[in-house]
Amino acid sequence: MPSFQLTHLEQRRFRSILRGWADQPQTLRMQEFIQHGRVTTYAHCMRVAQTSFWLNRHLCLHGDETSLVRGAFLHDFYLYDWHHCADLPGLHGFEHPARALKKARQYFDLNPTECNIIATHMWPLTLTHLPRCREAAIVCMADKLCSLQETFFKR
Repeated sequence: MPSFQLTHLEQRRFRSILRGWADQPQTLRMQEFIQHGRVTTYAHCMRVAQTSFWLNRHLCLHGDETSLVRGAFLHDFYLYDWHHCADLPGLHGFEHPARALKKARQYFDLNPTECNIIATHMWPLTLTHLPRCREAAIVCMADKLCSLQETFFKR
């Protein structure tokens, strides 16, 4: 799998976008839950945000960086262990985007692009929830890349 390493300047820009979001007590709770293998939900969301940022910049996709990174960072902001969620209605893969969006709206003032990113990141599994902007399509792709890497390459 390719490495989506950011330059020093890109890292500074990336961190500035998430300042005040990535260090909130609510988002830090994502460190309590495992996403894939040994990777926490927080680390996964950070990786998806960084990969989305890299793809946007290096492939000249011209997505709005702030909405892209913030939506990517909150795309799995549902705050439960999906491996042990038998008491929740529906299947996690189909339902968690809506749960993450609801939870994110409780703590953050989201714009329509950020909402679309969170709500549609599982497409095509969530067949009727289509990415409606380039940022959502980028995050959808980045999430698949990162999930494959975390699941099969244990990184």
